Amino acid sequence: MGSYFKSTYEYTKSRKNFGKQPLFQNVSAHILDSINPDYELQKQYILRNPVHREVQATSPQMEHESNTKQVIKHEQGINHTEGGWPRDVHLYNEEHILRHRRRIQHEENYVHSVLNLRHSMEHFIDQNNAIDMYQAYYSDMEPQAPVEEYKVQIANVFRDPFLRPISSIVWTNDKKSKVIASYCYKTYSIEPDINQNNICYVWDVNRQTTPIYEFSPNTTCWQVVSSPVESDVIVAGLSIGTINIFDIRSGPKPITSSSIYHSHLGPITALLYTHSRTNTEFFTGSLDGQCLWWDRRNISNPIDQLSMSVRYPADEEPNLTNSEGISSLQFDKGLPTKFLCGTESGLVINANRMGRSHSEILTSYWVAHTGPVRSVHRSPCTLRMFITCGDWNVKVWSEEVRSAPIIVTKPYQHQITDVSWAPLRYSCYMVVAADGVFNYWDLLRKYKQPVASLNISDHGLTKVAPHPEGESIAVGDNYGSLFLLHLSDNMIYPGVNDKQLMHQIYERETRREHILDARLREIRLKARMEQEPSIIFPEETTDTENLEAEEELYFKIVKEEISITDGVFPTANFSAI
Repeated sequence: MGSYFKSTYEYTKSRKNFGKQPLFQNVSAHILDSINPDYELQKQYILRNPVHREVQATSPQMEHESNTKQVIKHEQGINHTEGGWPRDVHLYNEEHILRHRRRIQHEENYVHSVLNLRHSMEHFIDQNNAIDMYQAYYSDMEPQAPVEEYKVQIANVFRDPFLRPISSIVWTNDKKSKVIASYCYKTYSIEPDINQNNICYVWDVNRQTTPIYEFSPNTTCWQVVSSPVESDVIVAGLSIGTINIFDIRSGPKPITSSSIYHSHLGPITALLYTHSRTNTEFFTGSLDGQCLWWDRRNISNPIDQLSMSVRYPADEEPNLTNSEGISSLQFDKGLPTKFLCGTESGLVINANRMGRSHSEILTSYWVAHTGPVRSVHRSPCTLRMFITCGDWNVKVWSEEVRSAPIIVTKPYQHQITDVSWAPLRYSCYMVVAADGVFNYWDLLRKYKQPVASLNISDHGLTKVAPHPEGESIAVGDNYGSLFLLHLSDNMIYPGVNDKQLMHQIYERETRREHILDARLREIRLKARMEQEPSIIFPEETTDTENLEAEEELYFKIVKEEISITDGVFPTANFSAI
């Protein structure tokens, strides 16, 4: 070992530079300085007699006792979903409700109950008549244009670290809603890629750094939906056609899965909850051309199956070989037995589960787009109107018109990937396209162009999902980014007459299409009649001479016939005739 050298540093300073040395010691008190009084100010000083004054610094209080009526409070629960309807009456089935009302009206106690309510109803009517509840204030003022402009802002961005495209977006049914997103490359193969990451996320809208929950399906997830009652229960539709059910409280792994032998034969492209008493039933659609209905409590076997076959030869039965591949589904609780199905071949099929035969279930269909129908949604204004998107167009349809859509937007420069109606504003819908632009349309304000547009991403948008209250919009792109958009108030809440005006537009456009359809049939019939050879009928002769000649010929033939049978019938004298 080498020798050790200690490093030192010396700092020197002269003693005279240290300053005066302080010396502390105890000494007696002595005066350092004295200030004499000002005699001029002393002459202005005036002596006063003592003054006594009382000051109250607290607020005045008083005590009062009174005997009031005792208010008795008690808690009572009620099921607002079913209300006072019996169990055998379906709340969303109008026929059940009308049948129940007729049965109640024919009971003997019905008349007495109505008569007993007469006095209380007259009391309430008199109270309402005493106050003008429906008085219109400031009706003479001229309406002014809204001050706020149409504005769309990006409030937050949630990014996927694996940069996978977003395949599905759904909002949870909570007071503080969360966003559930599934990520995958929509490529179908018999042998799935085991190296591909299958993790999906649940995001809190107020925290963008990390997701609050993660769940991992068995394979890539194409569709996801949250339970309308339990937001912690998530149903995922996979690329191999099976179903995974997750409870995020119990962990990221599925708690149950469907059997591959009793599931779809292709990827699940649509997944929606249906209306049921237990809120546990849902149905799925797939590229194999069939819809399967499931019960979340037991998904070992589907509870119902329907093949979407509408175009098949007369000598064949509906089956999976002649069915249409499903690309999107739509279900509304206002029509619990009906749903719309968009297919890969561009059709929109109207289905009614109350039908007995296959033709009664699949009642009609529309030829909507060239290629797959990427999305279909019924209008919140009227359930008879729905919107579809596919190829480069967005179309609005009416169930009363089979031949053509009632409203068609101009073609976009890029393919349309998703469309959705605004939840509260009846005349508005939103569109996302492959160029990364978000478009917001208002049919009452601007008919030929969107009222607001925003370029969100450079990688192309895939999905759009508005919040049920309409304030926030979730949009996903092909690079794993989930954008949270905020809209201005005039894009969220409807106007006073928006619903009525939208009904007028619907009726006007529907009537116009009926007129055009009838005129088109007339033109086709006229063209067909011109192509067919006309039949020339001989003109009727009214000449009296020809009539007399025909009459003589007739009687001559009769006489010859009678002469042949002479001996059986006597000869008649026709000259008198």
